[in-house]
Amino acid sequence: MRNVVAVDLGSANTAIYQLGTGIVLYEPTVVALDSERNSVKETGADAKRLIGRASDNTEVITPVFEGEVGDGKALACMLERYLNKITLRKLSARPKVILNVPCGADATTLRKFEKALTDCDVAEYSFVESLVLTAYGLGLNMSTTPNFIVDIGGGITEIGAVSSDGVLCGISVNMGGLTLDSMIQQFISEKFSLNVGRLTAEKIKLTVGSLLEYDNVTMVVSGSDVKSGRPRSESVTSGDIALPVRVYYDKIFEIMHMVLAKLSAEVCADIRRAGIYFSGGGSKMIGFEDYFRKKTQMRANVFENAEVAAALGGGVLAADKKLLKRYEINRK
Repeated sequence: MRNVVAVDLGSANTAIYQLGTGIVLYEPTVVALDSERNSVKETGADAKRLIGRASDNTEVITPVFEGEVGDGKALACMLERYLNKITLRKLSARPKVILNVPCGADATTLRKFEKALTDCDVAEYSFVESLVLTAYGLGLNMSTTPNFIVDIGGGITEIGAVSSDGVLCGISVNMGGLTLDSMIQQFISEKFSLNVGRLTAEKIKLTVGSLLEYDNVTMVVSGSDVKSGRPRSESVTSGDIALPVRVYYDKIFEIMHMVLAKLSAEVCADIRRAGIYFSGGGSKMIGFEDYFRKKTQMRANVFENAEVAAALGGGVLAADKKLLKRYEINRK
């Protein structure tokens, strides 16, 4: 069995697929270092819990931001921990890594990913555009007829048409689930005069966020009063945050239509018949499929394992050298 893994380095979460095993790791893309940056304290879920709660002796870092490497050293430290987790012996040979990268990633972006990989002793690696891996991860028919994919990730949303030739037309935009978290934070501050943290905003999104017209799920939210700074709680419903949720998805749909407008009439007709394929955690918002159909008069195809589609697609290419050679980005 070849020692190869597919790594999906998202701004919010990292997924790793190991050939012959499947998904072996799904953790937040977060690392906690000591203040001198000499050692790793925590990674993944344990590090994420420290956001907004860390002492002065700990620096909590999200090393990938909006599809770009924001902190190369922290990323290498996190990757080393994750690769050690899935390797039986810490000092055994590093696996070959198939890494998904944003649509149209430039040479500077690729060099940053290269450095992070080499810094954690990965000697052999291939880069493949995320939309291609997502298509294979969703099990789509990769023929000459394009599939149109919208991948709503944590830091970015990737939108484009993909066929057996690769990405025909695609774009990567800085709008992911973390963007919606920030919008909810701001909206709660303005509507309730209550400041909430990033993790609380995410919990609000996951608990009461909905695109259903009459959804009214409720949760109690705690934070600090905008004026006095004192701790305070409020009851927040799905209807309370409906505006930022709908604004966020409407913007994604608007960008999707801009990309569709660049395609030929024949391709658009094919896409119209098949519908739009969605992946990423953002496609799992309650009421998403019905809302999309009402807004666009098109069908939304949403998959159960949408959040790990790119990693699963990397696994498909890991098992097929010819496919990998066809799609890997030439770094020379």
